[in-house]
Amino acid sequence: MANKTETTRHDFKEFAAPPTDPWRDLFGGRRLSDTIARSEGYAGHSDPYSLFEEMEDKDAHLFSQLQTRKLGVLARPRKFDPGGDRPEDAEAAQWIGRTLAAIPGWNMGLLHLLDALGKGAAFLEVLWGFDKDGRIVPRELKPRAARRFVMDRAGRWRLLESNLDPLAPGKPLPARKFLISLFGATDERPYGKSLDDRVYWYWWFKKHNLKFWLIYNDKFGSPTVVARHRAGLGDGGRERLLEVIDEIQTDAGVTIPEGITLELLEASRSGSPDTYRLLAQWCNDEIARAVLGQTLTSGEGQHSGSLALGRVHEEVRRDYIRADACLLMDVINAQLVHWLIDLNFGADFPAPRWTIDVTPELDLESEVQIDRQLLQMGVSLPSGYFYEKYGRPVPTDASRGLQFDDSNLFQYHLPFGVLTINEVRAKLGLPPVAWGNQPTSPVDAGIRPPTPSGSTSEDPLEQEKEGEADRNRRRER
Repeated sequence: MANKTETTRHDFKEFAAPPTDPWRDLFGGRRLSDTIARSEGYAGHSDPYSLFEEMEDKDAHLFSQLQTRKLGVLARPRKFDPGGDRPEDAEAAQWIGRTLAAIPGWNMGLLHLLDALGKGAAFLEVLWGFDKDGRIVPRELKPRAARRFVMDRAGRWRLLESNLDPLAPGKPLPARKFLISLFGATDERPYGKSLDDRVYWYWWFKKHNLKFWLIYNDKFGSPTVVARHRAGLGDGGRERLLEVIDEIQTDAGVTIPEGITLELLEASRSGSPDTYRLLAQWCNDEIARAVLGQTLTSGEGQHSGSLALGRVHEEVRRDYIRADACLLMDVINAQLVHWLIDLNFGADFPAPRWTIDVTPELDLESEVQIDRQLLQMGVSLPSGYFYEKYGRPVPTDASRGLQFDDSNLFQYHLPFGVLTINEVRAKLGLPPVAWGNQPTSPVDAGIRPPTPSGSTSEDPLEQEKEGEADRNRRRER
């Protein structure tokens, strides 16, 4: 059988396109999984976003976990890196940085875009205007509810004109008008895969657990009052007796009619209230794992573990922050920064990149030890490196820089002749004097100089002036 050479052809068309959803035209917009849509917790909600809002509003633990992820991103330093090495590239990056920082509610807009973590999608409308130089800039950012936006069959976003008709076609969104943030979105899930969707069942279990926990406390938390009265008690007497029973629940003492006895009936129970507490804690732990990837940074003291395990869990949380920062950077750079460059500098101008610094915070104590060892080994490090790394201000020519033990260091060097007056004056930023190059005393290790007068808090400049006055008096003699 002859071998045949098969020519390989590249198919440039989409092959595994998303399958057609037969229910899309019937339900429209975003849909939850069938198990959640058929559950009791979804009953009464018009759309998934109203369910997500109820979950975050009524569950403090879920809200705090989502806020931890959002605020962990916004707390990191941010900057703009130029798109090229030219001076105009750096100027464009600085201009965009100033422009975005001047937008009212800029940080709140970023927080709203991160709302896609919980709900899967977030939309932010940009209101454009002009600055004093005539450039087009964002004047305001308006958060919009995600339930108002749907995607058509062509993959274009549309704005619903009425919430009462989710099947309406809606209006197509204008270009460069809406910032769209999607979390976990794919072709099969164009509306994203939200964290609220993932933790729904744990939220639902905890909600029902709390309901039965309250019933348990109401039933077994306080004893039942039993009133015994004689036969033939009229309606008025029975009503008064019921009032007395109600007063027992709140008052320290009550008066009862003659011939009536009250007893407290303790309900017998075989279960323990810890069952409800353990179930609620288990649900909280599962929510923390789904949102933060771990539990030790949100356990509120219920868990114990080694320091090494805690550091591992903290590193997992940092990984989530890095991923969320990348999501937010992609939204801002691919949309807002790109629009500003196109509108004001042209499509061919290299766009700067807005970056969020997600590098781990340095342990400054250990870094100081490493830098000291490097210097002792002869490694040359510029002084600017230390000021930038440790966040300290750089001294200017007009201000003298402080030195270690600056108040009393030189009073021990001068008596031994280690430093001259002019060397001290140079370190203090003072001009030299004509007689300042001679040692103040001969170096003699066998003779101990007298202890310098004054405490360590004395000003060395004042001591120097007194010494200079003594030398002038000796010359006059």
